[in-house]
Amino acid sequence: MLMKDVMSMKKFMTIIFVVMIIVMPIYNVKAKTLGDLKNELSALEKKYTEANNNKNMTTEQINSLTSEINAITSRLASIKNDIKNTEDEIKDNEDTIEKKKEETNELLKFLQVSSGENVYLEYLFEADSYTDFIYRYAIVSQLTDYNNNLMEELEALITSLEKKKETLASNKTNLENSSRELESKMVTLRANLSSYQEEGTTIEQDIADMKKEIKRYVDKGCKDNENITTCGISNTMVNATGWNYPLARGCVTSEYVGYGQRTDWSGSVSGHHGIDLDCVGEGTTVYGAANGTVARVVYRSSCGGNMVFVYHSVNGTPYTTVYMHLLSISVSEGQAVTPMTKIGEVGGGSTRSYDACTGGTHLHFGVAYGHNAYAFNSHSFNPRNIYNFPALVYSSGGYFSR
Repeated sequence: MLMKDVMSMKKFMTIIFVVMIIVMPIYNVKAKTLGDLKNELSALEKKYTEANNNKNMTTEQINSLTSEINAITSRLASIKNDIKNTEDEIKDNEDTIEKKKEETNELLKFLQVSSGENVYLEYLFEADSYTDFIYRYAIVSQLTDYNNNLMEELEALITSLEKKKETLASNKTNLENSSRELESKMVTLRANLSSYQEEGTTIEQDIADMKKEIKRYVDKGCKDNENITTCGISNTMVNATGWNYPLARGCVTSEYVGYGQRTDWSGSVSGHHGIDLDCVGEGTTVYGAANGTVARVVYRSSCGGNMVFVYHSVNGTPYTTVYMHLLSISVSEGQAVTPMTKIGEVGGGSTRSYDACTGGTHLHFGVAYGHNAYAFNSHSFNPRNIYNFPALVYSSGGYFSR
């Protein structure tokens, strides 16, 4: 029994050590380098040139391309949903493992195994009668069974958590691949349909702004193999641990649908890659959603107006947020921001003369995976996945506040 107890305790301590490692986030996100940004620019320019060279597509070709885009969009929605579900399951598993870890820590304290003594045997040998010995043996047996069951539960939870994190990593890779495929198809479609309008920036704006950003990095002495989150405009980024509402108070007037059909707004915009926040007056202060760095500032876009893109690192995972239809902008590219930083002011009401994608005063707020200020829409996801926004105000939804 002595050997069994010693082996059990060693195994017990190993499990505790493994748990302490496993419960820590282990997301492996590939950092974007200056070289990656140059390659993105080159690929975008190539796709745009090819699209312009084939600008006389037939109606049949356009319909076929649109069907492909719809299929990719559907796949993206499914992958994003899988990612959210997996992240929720990981959080539940980590919470459960943390509770089990506390439970095992208390048991370890009780048994005092850190001293290397075999408490089980000492407890048995201190019996002052045979009856007391039998009683103590029953208690030891119960503790041993409890110990073994607890370790089995921990092992099962750890295995489950590892599998879920593998699934999450695979889903995120699939999302990246599908997003790139979608972006390529969208460039072709947008180049062939002058009437096609997508919220955000134009392809020409993307190319021009990417060139300016690359020049800023080069002027700062950044090398092609350097991570853009630690070189150049993002070198002041501070890791965040959570999210804040971009308005002090407000309501929701339009939902995120991605590239899907909008049912709550009759505008000509294709899809909706953010959530519209309203019930505020024009000029209301817009705040940063989390610690981050301003990656891109756009003025007077034909579909989005004045816009700010911010790069974040929340619990080690990169994200991008966008703030559209601004009346004014209060930050500059490369500036570090916090949830208390004024990004700009709510617009959309008096900016319709140059912003065709606004029906009135509101803030369009969007979130995307990764640092993607130039391919934002194809990497975007529903802000409700990370925010507890109320329902649409038109559907008896209430107000949110910081």
